[in-house]
Amino acid sequence: MPLSVLVTGAAGRLGSEVCKVLIQAGHTVRAADLRYRNDLPVRLELADVLDARAVYPLVEGCQALIHAANHPGMHSSLPPQTVYAENVTMDINVFQAALDMGVRRIAFASSVQVIRGDRRSRGEQDGLARPSSLAYLPADGDLPACAANAYALSKVAGEMQLKFFAARHPDLAATAIRYPLLADPAHMHYFRSRSWERWMGYLDELFAYLSMADAARLAVAVIERQTPGYHCFLPAAPAPYLALPIPEIVRTYYPSVPLKVPLERMKSLVDLSPIKRAVGWRPQDVRLFTTPAPH
Repeated sequence: MPLSVLVTGAAGRLGSEVCKVLIQAGHTVRAADLRYRNDLPVRLELADVLDARAVYPLVEGCQALIHAANHPGMHSSLPPQTVYAENVTMDINVFQAALDMGVRRIAFASSVQVIRGDRRSRGEQDGLARPSSLAYLPADGDLPACAANAYALSKVAGEMQLKFFAARHPDLAATAIRYPLLADPAHMHYFRSRSWERWMGYLDELFAYLSMADAARLAVAVIERQTPGYHCFLPAAPAPYLALPIPEIVRTYYPSVPLKVPLERMKSLVDLSPIKRAVGWRPQDVRLFTTPAPH
């Protein structure tokens, strides 16, 4: 059934791809962002969701919300207080207005950073020596939060807001998606231009990635098919970008993490089966990272 969907952060990398996938699926899209771009498949409305009153006209008449309007991380000139305070404010403004206006399908772009603790990448100080903060492997959306910076903490707060609202609105289908590194062909030259030591990422982000198109398809699947209640997903491409066998990765980087299945049976660091069962999604782009990492 076609839906009328508000996409916040529609001028961003994820939001713009979500707009394309929604249009292709036959939905009606209302796109909103603080900055303008003229290459979206829908009209873009300029709005600052830090202003609670500005959100209500955006969400009026919509049946679903895909919320991707946040500061994208700590790699900016903004102080951590601003990143946290503004992200949390955007979330409560958008969620509250959506619920007040009758929206009962919400997808929220959270981040894998909420689970990573403070373990740094292999080349940074003593990152490899620090024990993993992961509660178990293979990972899924039920992993407890372990935020290590203000951006990740803001995403935890956004997830808590959704859980709060879902408990008070039994007909609300609210899903937080803990996206890993999002990549597309246009950005692969950047990743490949850096040494593996520098861009292997933070160890407890599971060497996980997802194509931008797959990330958008998941958000759309969520608002189309999710059942009422609060849900949290951790998506990823089936194979990590570190080109080593899964047992070797686990023994090297996660030796103290409890395993839900025997090591010899582990096929991936991330369990995608909960997402497939819930909304029928599986990643389609699984070969963006084809250059093996030296080891």
